[in-house]
Amino acid sequence: MNKQYLWAAAALTAGVLATTQTFAQVTLNVADNTVVTAINGQEVKNGLLSKPQTTYKLEPGKHVITAKYNRLYELRGDNHDVLRSSNISVPVELADNQTYMLDMLGQPEDYNAAKEYVKQPTLAVLQGKQIIASQKATTSSSSSIFSGLGNALGGVFGGSSKAVEANQQTINALGQSGGAIPAINQPSNQSVTAVSSSDSLDQFMQLWLRATPAERDKIRQWVQK
Repeated sequence: MNKQYLWAAAALTAGVLATTQTFAQVTLNVADNTVVTAINGQEVKNGLLSKPQTTYKLEPGKHVITAKYNRLYELRGDNHDVLRSSNISVPVELADNQTYMLDMLGQPEDYNAAKEYVKQPTLAVLQGKQIIASQKATTSSSSSIFSGLGNALGGVFGGSSKAVEANQQTINALGQSGGAIPAINQPSNQSVTAVSSSDSLDQFMQLWLRATPAERDKIRQWVQK
């Protein structure tokens, strides 16, 4: 009887451990002013007016994460500007049952300093205060809310996101080192849905209605380019 009990307990323990290993995941939190645009070759859609996702559940192993620096500055006289960097991709190895933070390092608070920072920010993955992986932007193709409106609206004005391209280039560069890149596993309560052209047009109309006369002039100038 005692042997049967011990065998049952051992089997139950083994089953629990196997289940824990099967469902082990990595938690990736995203810091302020950092917007994820692609993971492991898959684009992460972000609506023009919706709040970006700030938590991702990933499988343990190698990942390639692409993100942008994106920050709204409120200026004098009810004016504002959105500073947005180019896509930055960072490869990283993530361990199971661990929590990490994706952040842009060394962000300045001053607006003028941020206009320089946005040209070449550094994307990093941290665990606590330790930097696990980091990558500095290699180009200065940053933009404001108006010059970057084409990418935000997707196919409405023929713009297309370069996030997947940047992400895939990093994946290809890692190809010789071996190791599979696991697919993204979005949290069910925070899944990112694709933004259709009609949704993008509605968002643009809302942006137009909320814009000041000066902002509308800038939009007109941008559309006519």
